[in-house]
Amino acid sequence: MSNEKVHWEESYAVGIKEIDDQHKKLFDLVNKLYDLEDNENIKEDMREILYAFRDYTIVHFKDEEEYMRSIAYPELEQHKKKHERIVNSLSQIISTPASLSIIKTKMRVVAKRILVDHIIEEDHKIAIYKENNIAEEEVFDLNDIS
Repeated sequence: MSNEKVHWEESYAVGIKEIDDQHKKLFDLVNKLYDLEDNENIKEDMREILYAFRDYTIVHFKDEEEYMRSIAYPELEQHKKKHERIVNSLSQIISTPASLSIIKTKMRVVAKRILVDHIIEEDHKIAIYKENNIAEEEVFDLNDIS
């Protein structure tokens, strides 16, 4: 099992500070799993990190969905369904007994899906939509003035 952590890269940034900061915190949380050593507290430490990751993911998704609502993002409902599937995956990992190495492997897959693929494939669409909307509003406002 590779203990290679999942690292934040600037190319993941969506340009919305609150969302980018939350994404970075999710990276930090999942990487705590890779710092764990097998010891007598391992089950409790692992449980604590998994619950913290899942709970913060839920908070992040709620905030992200609120943001999408505030800019009238047209794909909000589809995006929410993807969030629900991710949370269900996390809950399943938490509720299924497994060794540290198996949980690390599963979390690496989930982390890649949440922290990399979801950000690049889905969250970037939000930033593009916002960027295009702001540009259109500015043009519209300029036309109104002249």
